[in-house]
Amino acid sequence: MTLIRSRRQFLETVGAGTATMALAPWVGLRPALAEDKFTIASTGGSYNEMIQAAFVTGKFKEKYGASIAYSMQPESVAVSKSMTQCGNPAFTVSAQADSDAILLAEGGCLQGYDLDRIPNYKDIVPTAKLGGRKGMDAFWASFQVICFTLIWNSKQASKPESFKELWSEKYKGRVGIPAYGWYGMWWLHAVNKVFGGNEDNITPGMQAAAELVKKNNAVIIENVDQGMKAFAREEVVIAPFWNGRALTLKRDGVPVEIAYVPGSIQLGSGFVMLKGTKFQNEANEFINNSLDPAMQIEMSRRTGYPPSNRLAKLPADMAHYAIPESDLKNMVALDFDKVNARRQEYLDRWNKEVLG
Repeated sequence: MTLIRSRRQFLETVGAGTATMALAPWVGLRPALAEDKFTIASTGGSYNEMIQAAFVTGKFKEKYGASIAYSMQPESVAVSKSMTQCGNPAFTVSAQADSDAILLAEGGCLQGYDLDRIPNYKDIVPTAKLGGRKGMDAFWASFQVICFTLIWNSKQASKPESFKELWSEKYKGRVGIPAYGWYGMWWLHAVNKVFGGNEDNITPGMQAAAELVKKNNAVIIENVDQGMKAFAREEVVIAPFWNGRALTLKRDGVPVEIAYVPGSIQLGSGFVMLKGTKFQNEANEFINNSLDPAMQIEMSRRTGYPPSNRLAKLPADMAHYAIPESDLKNMVALDFDKVNARRQEYLDRWNKEVLG
């Protein structure tokens, strides 16, 4: 198994679909200015607003509010900035998916959590945190339980029992799949296992995806906003998508339901602390906020994703956000080291075999 051990190897590996285009401006150019304030990096728009509302609050806001800065960009760009400025970061903490957190850890660009200052870490469910790496006991924990699973329009589609129903003739032209550079890489690995493959043999999933695009006219979804609009307009009636976003759509009157079919993926979004930050105290305190049960409930109210802290109790009006234990059994485990190590190779195949 090949791990990411250098910035050069990282830049060769991380290029993926639209992410490659996003990363390009940062490769080979002089570094951006290092952080001069405690800086929180995340995607922009409503998600950044949610983070501020849920986690930058109370005593933390009173203490640091006036001096907090925000850096908004796609996760892939944040990863690239963090790697190209390893040890001299442009921001303090960054919201990243599990596999991207592993990339940064393997690249030596993260500072481990100070667990004495992050007591909430011990109460996070095991599936929402990563084990130690590179001498760090802890470096990432998701503040939500996020699943990429099958979403379907209850008026235009039938309840699916398997991802294989995406290939049904009745959904031709109205089925969506994620772009590789968005979350398509993870979905491809998950559906590949449904068709009998594994992280070292992507061929079953690649061939299935090619058939889905070329014969069933699947719509390539580039980002979450496009997916939301496609479901709302009924341009797409069945697609792999986010459990929380599906609940948001349903709350807004779009007739969608969630089917946690075998091959669904449990992913996460958690804050990493960048190596070399000048604001470790603030970073540890903020990360502890993101893992606080009450604050996670507030984030759940905004996103639709259930909290990752086992002490967080969803109120009655949010009880349906919880994922039943029986459905969690359908989650497929991915070897993120192998997924990361073969990103570029599988991207090349995706471009040639699926999109070509």
